[in-house]
Amino acid sequence: MALQVAEGDETPCGTPLDTPSGAGRPFVDVGSPSFRFDDRRLHAARTRGLLPDSIYGPVICDHATVGRLLRQPTLVHDPWRQLRCSGVTDHAIGSWFASLLIFSRAADHDALRRLMRPLLRGPAFDPSFAAAEARAATAAVDGACEFVTDVADAIVDAQAARLLDVGRDTYREIAQPVRDLALVHRLMPLETLGQAKAAVEHVQDFLGRLARREGVTAAERPDWTRSRMSLLIGFEPYRLALGQLVAVLADHPRTWSAAAGDETVARAAVRELLRWMPTAPIQIRFTEQPLTLADRTLEPGRPVLLCAVQANRDAEPDGDAYRPGRVPSRPHLSFGAGLHYCIGATASEHQLAAVLGALAARFRAPEPTGGVRWGPPSGVQGPVEVPVRLTRHRDRHLDAHRGDARISPVGE
Repeated sequence: MALQVAEGDETPCGTPLDTPSGAGRPFVDVGSPSFRFDDRRLHAARTRGLLPDSIYGPVICDHATVGRLLRQPTLVHDPWRQLRCSGVTDHAIGSWFASLLIFSRAADHDALRRLMRPLLRGPAFDPSFAAAEARAATAAVDGACEFVTDVADAIVDAQAARLLDVGRDTYREIAQPVRDLALVHRLMPLETLGQAKAAVEHVQDFLGRLARREGVTAAERPDWTRSRMSLLIGFEPYRLALGQLVAVLADHPRTWSAAAGDETVARAAVRELLRWMPTAPIQIRFTEQPLTLADRTLEPGRPVLLCAVQANRDAEPDGDAYRPGRVPSRPHLSFGAGLHYCIGATASEHQLAAVLGALAARFRAPEPTGGVRWGPPSGVQGPVEVPVRLTRHRDRHLDAHRGDARISPVGE
């Protein structure tokens, strides 16, 4: 699968790395549909200690600085400013966007975390349920398929339906709008504004009907709605990570085989995937006080793009390579850090590992049948099409004890 460091000169965006955008700084067009945050120009800037510019603000790529800034209280989420960076001033979008868990502060943020914790520990997020749904979604698969549409969508829809306690056909009414909610997290081009607004309205209306069905009081409604909406938004990066996992492990058949019988191998492969290619490639923060970075000082209210992809790769000596058996030397930043660390991080890792184990027990390593098609570059990022061939084990007992299932995946 072609999931290597992106070749920036093949899909030009912005000016070349060595062309100054001001004070000798490189420029990258992070809003281009063809851009990816593993672009080799960002890689080159990181290794040369440069601070690239974008139309939104500087892109921070080294692990130490990204980790520090994620924890810095004077560098904050500001959803209204983030939307205005993309030219979005729609009040309906902004009010909803600003109310989400990830943009809450201090006591309000902690209260919502406590509210959501029981949901994350509920049956919808049980790894055994994720594994069972992986088996159900592939009951009729034996050959070529498009993994995201044919498998990942079914797994995610089943979990979301269970979370909301509705039938799967009922959930499918809003499955696409829920995926469209991710548009609001991107550096959103104006042409997607109508689609994002319709998604917000559709999902809010759906949740309103569920709240009435469940007898949620007026006083309880805001927190109930925000918690469900925040969890539903988390299903899109999970869906994309499933596609990414299959695409990447097509190049690591020994790890795929070993994951069928070893949960430790499955979790290590997932953890390395989350480090190497996070579905949230950047996090946008805004300065509340003047901030000095390298050769410049940013005034209050300015955006900074914290690039988890590059920071994670900077953290390891050979960090640009995917090593499924890696023992990391420093924690990855794919789920953020500090106050806004992702509440669903542990659940996501466990679910992905459970799905990998279930798929590896049923199928031989996936074989690519075409090129991976990627979604837009920011907000949540991942493959929206992963064409592969999934071939069932003909003798599960024999295959489970094949020699390659006992080979360490380190160094593949």
